[in-house]
Amino acid sequence: MEQLDGDREALEHIARALEGRVLPLPSAPDGAEPPAEETAPALDPRGLKLLLEAMPAALAILSQGRLIHANSAFAFAFGYRSPAELIEAGGLAAILTREAAASMRANGNGRSELVDALTRSRRRLKVAFTSTALDCEPDLTLIRLIDQRALDEEAAPTEAEHNANAASGRLDFLAKVSHEVRTPLNSILGFTELMLQERFGPIGNARYKGYVEDIHQSGLYALSLLNDLLDISKIEAGKFELDFTAVDVPELVEDCVNSLQPLAKRSRIVLRTSLAEKLPSVVADPRRLKQILLNLLTNAIKFTKEGGQVIVSGTMVDGELRLRVRDNGVGMTKDEIAFAMQPFHQLDTAPRKQAGTGLGLPVTKALVDANRARLVLASEPGIGTSADVIFPPERLFTSDLAE
Repeated sequence: MEQLDGDREALEHIARALEGRVLPLPSAPDGAEPPAEETAPALDPRGLKLLLEAMPAALAILSQGRLIHANSAFAFAFGYRSPAELIEAGGLAAILTREAAASMRANGNGRSELVDALTRSRRRLKVAFTSTALDCEPDLTLIRLIDQRALDEEAAPTEAEHNANAASGRLDFLAKVSHEVRTPLNSILGFTELMLQERFGPIGNARYKGYVEDIHQSGLYALSLLNDLLDISKIEAGKFELDFTAVDVPELVEDCVNSLQPLAKRSRIVLRTSLAEKLPSVVADPRRLKQILLNLLTNAIKFTKEGGQVIVSGTMVDGELRLRVRDNGVGMTKDEIAFAMQPFHQLDTAPRKQAGTGLGLPVTKALVDANRARLVLASEPGIGTSADVIFPPERLFTSDLAE
């Protein structure tokens, strides 16, 4: 009520007059004739209502907790066309729940907490009031509705909170979609695998078998897309759970390389490793670290021409462990690297027609960050690309730490 402190006396007169109380006139100065009658007249309620109506704030007056008057600004704030309509609808009971009204009365003088309110159309609002008990009239209370713009500024989420809420909403939506899609998708994959293995007899027509292979590959692609979408959404929403443990780097690298050798051979690409001796273990989620390496290796094979090579190396540089996936493929410019790091953006530079979601590198970057490491890409068109996953010293599990 800071801006109304100067009007306190006038408002007290207004409140008392509207309650029908008689207010004494000021005493006559010395030498002036006394009034004709000793009884002081009551102030004109109509004029005082007009004065209250002219106040810029949304104001109302309570008598023993009952709304006896409000100006139009107060009524309009809750969707009523006039103060009379608000009072006729039930006054405070029409706009506040019983609990909210009790909370406001219990607050006494000062500002109330945010309480639930209802408009005339039964829309819910969050509102707050300031209450002031009028001097010498403890049963009269002046309340002011706090400007909604001030409340919006106080309640407005920060940009970080807004982004987190949006990410959480996307995750919830994707989780529901994923649940609904996975059931039929697993059936498609299971039945096509049975048909490809010809468990119940030969298919009979080579073209049909080719179609079944296409269906199976499309199903795997859709499943991969779902998994990538869920992963990146969980990371954005801060709900991505990792199981950190000591990971043996050479063992993990060999496992990834062995699983992708068939793909490399079909593309006529040499895939090999070059690991330094006695590399320390890293503190990471083994499943997610394997996913990172598989994504980087798959990308390297995808963008390398026949006869090229992809090398996975592991070295210690300045106390950090550096895992590098290097190829001599088509390479990228700086602008193309920035483009490829955006979700759903795919470069059209692969030497062979490839299917992809455009989420490989963004998901990989998010997974590397989640494992407290760094992803550094370097590339040159026509020369090749190197992708480094760098683990700082505090993420290394050395023999000294083990002891």
